[in-house]
Order: sequence, then structure tokens, then C-alpha cells
Amino acid sequence: MRVVSAVSGVMVKELIRKKDFYVFLGLLTAILGFLSFQSFSGIGGVSRYIEEIGYTLVMLFVFIIAVTFSAKQIPDEIRNKTIYPLLAKPVSRGSLIFAKYAGSVLVSSLSFLVLYCVYAFFCINSGGGAAPVLYAQGLFLGECFVLLSCAMAMFFSVFLTFSANVTLSFLVYFTFGFFAEPIREAVLRAEGAAGLALSGLYYLIPHFDLYDIKVRLAHSWPPVPLWVLTVVGVYTALYCFLLLFVSEKIFSGRRL
Repeated sequence: MRVVSAVSGVMVKELIRKKDFYVFLGLLTAILGFLSFQSFSGIGGVSRYIEEIGYTLVMLFVFIIAVTFSAKQIPDEIRNKTIYPLLAKPVSRGSLIFAKYAGSVLVSSLSFLVLYCVYAFFCINSGGGAAPVLYAQGLFLGECFVLLSCAMAMFFSVFLTFSANVTLSFLVYFTFGFFAEPIREAVLRAEGAAGLALSGLYYLIPHFDLYDIKVRLAHSWPPVPLWVLTVVGVYTALYCFLLLFVSEKIFSGRRL
């Protein structure tokens, strides 16, 4: 736990020093503030635009923070040769992976909490009709999103460079975050061995679309059923555990 606390503390200080988070916070505030101002100019249904656009921006900004923080942890330690004193303390490679993951989750969760509170503030002030429970569910799903994003980037980091990791992570995010339904329909239409292989690949890749409830928020739909949230939570926990477990095995067998 001491290793986790030390690594997490360093990463939180890095978040405070870096300008990325402040840029995202300022950009989100400016965009949502502009949309809110339009409500005084006779544009109807502005709250719907704030809820859709705002939620999309929050998730995108948090994904950028989660991936960039997670993706550089192991490669930076190896490049700077600071990994050797860490492993000599002694700290196992598995403990190092978990500590880096926990630090990335903490940094990303803090960022998400601030950005989501700003988003919820503008939604409520613009007269959004979504029930408070929906905003609470969005908070839960957003945290699940953070956990999976960090785990995926941490997994890629044990065998990819930082740039390759970020590129592949964004490819997965945009492909299965925005085009999940067309891909699913194409997979279902495939037949034979190709269809079986595509189905396996489709369900193996992380599905970020599971955490997106912007449409439900924008149209004030009923809250997500509890059993659905439970399934999503279990899915996230198992997927993160599997990614970290495989990451530890790959990293333990890697020569430094």
C-alpha cells in the first residue's frame, strides 16, 4: 500500500502541474457557457444540446487524461532508468503495475469528478429535465469508464511505445464508442467461420458504448435498470482484472 500511496501522490502532483486538465476544464466551461447563453436568445431545447454535447466532451476529455497518464507510466520508467531502483526496494513487477494503475485511476477519477460536476451544473441551470438519479448513474458509469480506460492503456503500455499506445487506444475508443451499432450489425450478418471469428473479436474488444447515457439524459428517459448497472459493473471489474493480470504476466517475463 505504501507503494500505491507514493505513486498516486506523485501522479496527482503531476496532474496539478500539467496544463492539460485546466485546458479541458476551461474549454468545457466555455462551450457549455456559450450554449447556456443561447437559451436567452430564443433557441429552444438548449438543455438537450448541453446534455448531449457536454457529456460527450466530458467523456472524451477524461479518456484523453486517462490514456495519456496510463500509457506513459511504464515506458517513462524504463526510458529514464528509474524502474531499477523501484524494483530493487524490493517492489515486484506486479505491485508496480497495480500502483501505476491505481495512480492513473485516481488522477482520472479526480478529473472526471470535476468535469462532471461542471457539466451537471450547466445542465441543471439550463432547465434540463433529467431526473437526479440519472446524473448519479452517469457518475457511476463514468467511473467504470475511467477504470476500463486506464486498464486498457496500462495493458498496452507493457509492450507498446507511448505513441503507439495512444493511437491504438483512441482507435478502439472511437471505433467502439461511436460505431458500435453498425459494427454489431455487420458482425451479426457474417456467417460461417468468419462470422464466428468476428463475433469473438467483437466481444473481446472493450465496449465503451456501454457507459454512454447521453441520449437518456438528453431525452429525460427513465433511469437505467439496476440489473443493467450491475452487469456493467461486473463486466468492468472482470475486464480490468483480466487486463491487469495479463499485463503483469507479460511485464514479468520482459527483459528490462
